[in-house]
Amino acid sequence: MNIKAIFFDIGGTLYKEKKFEIAPWASKLSSFLKKQCLSIAPDKIYSTYVNVRDELIKGAIDSIEIWHLSILTLTLSRLNIIPNPRLVMEAYKLFTESLMEIMEPYKGVHEIMEWLKSKGLKIGIVSNTGSHYLIYRILEKDGLLKYVDSLVTSQMVSWRKPDRRIFLYACSTLNVKPSESVHVGNDPIADVLGAKNAGLTVIQKISEHTPKSDLADAVITKLEEIKHIIEKLMRFS
Repeated sequence: MNIKAIFFDIGGTLYKEKKFEIAPWASKLSSFLKKQCLSIAPDKIYSTYVNVRDELIKGAIDSIEIWHLSILTLTLSRLNIIPNPRLVMEAYKLFTESLMEIMEPYKGVHEIMEWLKSKGLKIGIVSNTGSHYLIYRILEKDGLLKYVDSLVTSQMVSWRKPDRRIFLYACSTLNVKPSESVHVGNDPIADVLGAKNAGLTVIQKISEHTPKSDLADAVITKLEEIKHIIEKLMRFS
């Protein structure tokens, strides 16, 4: 196959989350609200956020993304806080910055990106997220943005993986056909099934917490294993 582009998922593929007992963003938001003379415990903020998120997701059309901003705004309201625009945006900034701190790239990501670029491939990101800005800032913070030719998120286009439209849109941004593209992701439904339905070749990155999909064209456990697979695909193009 004539490979021209490779797309990556973020969580569980390029990035992992640091472990924590209490969500850091909930603790920071609690401290922030205390300065506004509003005393609300982190666990109360977290549980309210989760309840609001689940409520909004349940009422949403399948495959449509719910923004972090909309969840946070309603969370403040449920905590009996008037969600005036300035307060909401300050809280949202703390929220996204805190999420950035718990995300870290897997070992070898920079080397893989450099190698893919040396092969003349375009690199894209296709990620489900309630904040496009969050993914942009994470990539920028870790020096990975320079490798990325296209960043497509569910918040940006509204469709969530496994909706095939997000993959087709991503291919369009790089002017490549799905048949000329490879997607690397960990989730058997969102990444593998979604990308396959859109016509892309799929490499699944599995772990002890990720069930293997029979639909994947190739399976890896570490990012560096991509090299052998891409070379093999390019050899038969």
